[in-house]
Amino acid sequence: MKKHFLGLIVASTLLLANSDSKVDYELQLLNSVIPNTKISRYEPSEIQGFYKVYLDNGNLFYVNPFNKLLVFGEIWTNKGFSITQNDKSKWQSELSQTILKSLNEDYKVEDLTKVAKKITYGKGSNKYDFLIFTDPECPYCKMAEEYFEKQNVNLYVVFIPLSLHKNAKEWSLKSLSSKDIKSTMKEIREGNIPDIKITENAKTDLKAMEELGTKIKVNGTPKIIVIDKKANKVIDTINGANIEAIEKYQKENH
Repeated sequence: MKKHFLGLIVASTLLLANSDSKVDYELQLLNSVIPNTKISRYEPSEIQGFYKVYLDNGNLFYVNPFNKLLVFGEIWTNKGFSITQNDKSKWQSELSQTILKSLNEDYKVEDLTKVAKKITYGKGSNKYDFLIFTDPECPYCKMAEEYFEKQNVNLYVVFIPLSLHKNAKEWSLKSLSSKDIKSTMKEIREGNIPDIKITENAKTDLKAMEELGTKIKVNGTPKIIVIDKKANKVIDTINGANIEAIEKYQKENH
């Protein structure tokens, strides 16, 4: 009986070892195809031979590590249901909850807003303030900013110039160097780039903004943080120019 029990333990250990090696092997295969991509999660996809690869910026795509193929499109059912969008929405919701938990555990609201530039539109916020990570050359950031511009709201602005936008850093620095950041941001949105001398203070401010973005893993813009003024805490994070999600809170600011 004792011998049989020991045999079961050995067999179980071997199964666990094989299971672990299989997971490592799959990840190694995927990394061999996309070596410079950080994989947050992976799982077999609905297409045989392909894996769903999830990234920490909320996106996903498909990788066939055996034929070294990448697919960035969507998988649809014959009923018109996008499996890809459904998976992406679930993943983004999970990431948002993780980020929200981390923000409230690791940061005070003041830690987030102290590097930002506060802009007041209309009468300001009644219940909710918003902090936006924005890139002046990003069209979706422009949509979000133009929405806030027409509201009664306090908006905390943190510039995150993305490397794929060649003018983003310069325009961010011009805004930070101006005496009226609200007007300068509006001019830039309208395509009227002002002739403003970039200051050393602006460079220091932008560095602090980018460091904050790195700490809380802002990988794309716009990213919007919703702050409950009375509770003095972060209650939501919104990815992209999701006006519907913003309005859910903004209605209570009127």
